[in-house]
Amino acid sequence: MKNKFITLDCDDVVLLEKDTFKVSRLKELVQEQIYSKWERHSASYLYSVQNANTQISEFFKQLSISQETIKIDEVKLNLVIDCQILKISGRGWQKGKLKIKIYISNVTKDKYRLYLEFYPDESAKPESSLDDIRKMIQAT
Repeated sequence: MKNKFITLDCDDVVLLEKDTFKVSRLKELVQEQIYSKWERHSASYLYSVQNANTQISEFFKQLSISQETIKIDEVKLNLVIDCQILKISGRGWQKGKLKIKIYISNVTKDKYRLYLEFYPDESAKPESSLDDIRKMIQAT
């Protein structure tokens, strides 16, 4: 994945396989899923790992290493998926990778934070020198 990403606006459209979503709606759906899996289904998951009364959020609050206890303030998850983006500014569909960054905090009021970044497969075509001339003509 290239280092440069394109910021997505809430009204931009994302195509994942066969489903399309406005960025704002995709963020809502991902947040709902994370909350559901992190909070509601954690007890059943941990039943097989530890005991049924412990949630994943409790499980990730600290690590015990020998005599030391390390407090965990934040868990970060990064998901990457192939997609296409249709920007409101309009240049047609653009292929690339959608990176979903999820932050789950044990210490902040805003427990769940979600960011979407789009990394295009092909870099945008550089403007030609004629574009500079056109801009100067339009400005006068």
